Amino acid sequence: MEYDLVIKNGRVVTASADFVGDLAVTGEQIAAVGSGLVGRREIDATDMLVIPGAVDGHVHMRTERPSFCYDETFATGSVAAAFGGTTTMIDQIQVEPGSRLTDAFVERLALGEGQSTIDFAFHMNIREELQQRLDEIPAILAKGITSFKWFMASPGWQVSDDFMMRGKLMLGDHGALSIVHAENPGALSAMRWRRPVRSIREFNHNFPAGTEAAAIALALAMGEVAGCRTLVYHNTCARGIAEIRAAKARGVKAYGEVCLAWLAFNESVFQGDPIAALPFLLVPPLRSAADQDALWSAISSGDLDIVSTDHALMKRAPQDKALELAAYFGLKIDVPPPDALTAYDAEGRRLMPMLTPGGIETRLPLVYSLGVATGRMSLYRWVEACCSGPARLFDLHRKGQLLPGFDADIVIFDPKAEKTYSVNNLHSNTDHSVWEGWKCKGAVAKTFSRGKLIVDGDTFLGQKDHGKYLSRSV
Repeated sequence: MEYDLVIKNGRVVTASADFVGDLAVTGEQIAAVGSGLVGRREIDATDMLVIPGAVDGHVHMRTERPSFCYDETFATGSVAAAFGGTTTMIDQIQVEPGSRLTDAFVERLALGEGQSTIDFAFHMNIREELQQRLDEIPAILAKGITSFKWFMASPGWQVSDDFMMRGKLMLGDHGALSIVHAENPGALSAMRWRRPVRSIREFNHNFPAGTEAAAIALALAMGEVAGCRTLVYHNTCARGIAEIRAAKARGVKAYGEVCLAWLAFNESVFQGDPIAALPFLLVPPLRSAADQDALWSAISSGDLDIVSTDHALMKRAPQDKALELAAYFGLKIDVPPPDALTAYDAEGRRLMPMLTPGGIETRLPLVYSLGVATGRMSLYRWVEACCSGPARLFDLHRKGQLLPGFDADIVIFDPKAEKTYSVNNLHSNTDHSVWEGWKCKGAVAKTFSRGKLIVDGDTFLGQKDHGKYLSRSV
């Protein structure tokens, strides 16, 4: 039998298999896996890894609102993702107060459709404590959204324990996934009361690891009572990991995520140039080197399940805006004098970097480079944490596997290649990057989305209307 495409002689790696063979594609789907397969088009992948397209389950594309707008769009972000071997991303609908969930869904879908070169889905973030919003959950499930996010802290975003528990009970009834940003608002408020203003060197002192772990324990206990699948976003500390491990041991449907920035950086970034530290004002924060090691151990062992990015890029902004963001976190920045590298806008205002580290293009290669190439994690766990695990957790039933009938989302990865990252060779809509100068062992050679070659080396071959909205079901 002759197939449309056969990727030949590659080292096929999945979450449970590792062998040299061929992968055949017909139309948009994988048709066969084996040896000696014949295609009208054939690609030799000798000495390359052939893996499922990666899934990033935690991204923020641009949201049009009065303030704090991310600059990455579906058009630019999906191109960056494709160059990084990510073929599916899950964005968030952060519903503004006063808006119906279904209306917010329609508006967000209009921003993504016809603009994304890769497939995409949504999480629903409910911020308004109204029973009416909870009553809309069945309608949102019918739109193909099976995951709902709750902030336990953060002014303007957080919901009460009572409201979140009501939501979890409803999600448990439907088998949907509850995602939590786990922090304790009372404890964080008291820390700000005790020290209203801190130096950026002390940033994470206002966000104690113990209170993060306590919030994780509460969120998982709620999920246990509600019979609700619960994913804890961006874990940062060993104590939080211990809570997830304990919940899993007693049979709770508990899952944990770590994001790339927390694997690549730790609190030492706050001890240097305060301006260079501005993109790292993340909550929960970057913690100690020991906590960073614990995150690596947990993602390697499976105590944490997936690696994402929390990708939410912003371009450099005028100094007053950057310092305003720092003040939001209770920080006073002692601005160093300008030097030869200081940037200015057309009006002569000094520019400073803004949130966040991002990494939709660097996640898959850097987890290989920092994890697999150093012996911290296996090839199997790399694929599981970046590709297969997110697909399964987020109800993407045709993603994340190299098996007949699954979408032909495929990455050919060169484990011997070396690449040095720069804002000039990355593809996001930004003018600075925390990955500037980072040397990466391993690089994406080709990316296929539903059988279509969209990235070939340094060449982009995709189309912005190729990506489809993925309607999911539990």
